[in-house]
Amino acid sequence: MLLCRVEYLVLDESDKLFERSLLEQTDSVVKACSNPLIIRSLFSATLPDFVEDVARTVMHDAVRVIVGDKNAASESIKQKLIFAGSEEGKLLALRQSFAESLNPPMLIFVQSIERAEELYGELKFDSIRVGVIHSNLSQEQRENVIDDFRAGKTWVLIATDVLGRGMDFKGVKCVINYDFPDCAASYIHRIGRSGRAGRIGEAITFYTEDDIPYLRNIANVMIASGCEVPSWLIDMPKKKWKKHYPRRESISTKPKDQEE
Repeated sequence: MLLCRVEYLVLDESDKLFERSLLEQTDSVVKACSNPLIIRSLFSATLPDFVEDVARTVMHDAVRVIVGDKNAASESIKQKLIFAGSEEGKLLALRQSFAESLNPPMLIFVQSIERAEELYGELKFDSIRVGVIHSNLSQEQRENVIDDFRAGKTWVLIATDVLGRGMDFKGVKCVINYDFPDCAASYIHRIGRSGRAGRIGEAITFYTEDDIPYLRNIANVMIASGCEVPSWLIDMPKKKWKKHYPRRESISTKPKDQEE
């Protein structure tokens, strides 16, 4: 089918598609769909103002529909912050959380492929059914991991932000941000994997000393979605939250002299 005959063009995750790194590719698709009667639709859980300005250049007589507050998480998600102190403290806190209340299916987000594999290596011999997914896996491997998770063969799925968008798991009961998200949009998309289709969800975010300067940013998202936050969080100074990827220690409970 020729693109010039397309009648409906739907751009999902449009905030990403209109970022500078993908704008040229997105623009080439939009231009190729040249039907004068085409109807264009853009969807995203988050849409920064500068992206909206760019998107409007390809829209005609645009109508904006916002469900809930703009750039806010769903009110059906219970959000919680947990201070773990250190990387070792996060692993201990995670295992303690599993011991107290393992409520699968669950998603755990980390900031890199290496850390996803490290955490999987720590948990795969525990008494839970755990899997891992990231972009270094083949398409077939990723599909198998997703199928196992949807079928209930895997209870806990460790993922990078590649799974934070465009993937609908209706039954996810809890999302754990093992590593602090790098920006507000990442936080909203990650925790939005739970609390879908009218269900109640839960989001737990671990933070360490390195993440404390950015707590106020998460507090603002929590407040916008109806969550209560401690007053000391609101009083913290606000720091620009963009690409927060601190160098973290490896995920391991082994003494350093036993690690290879």
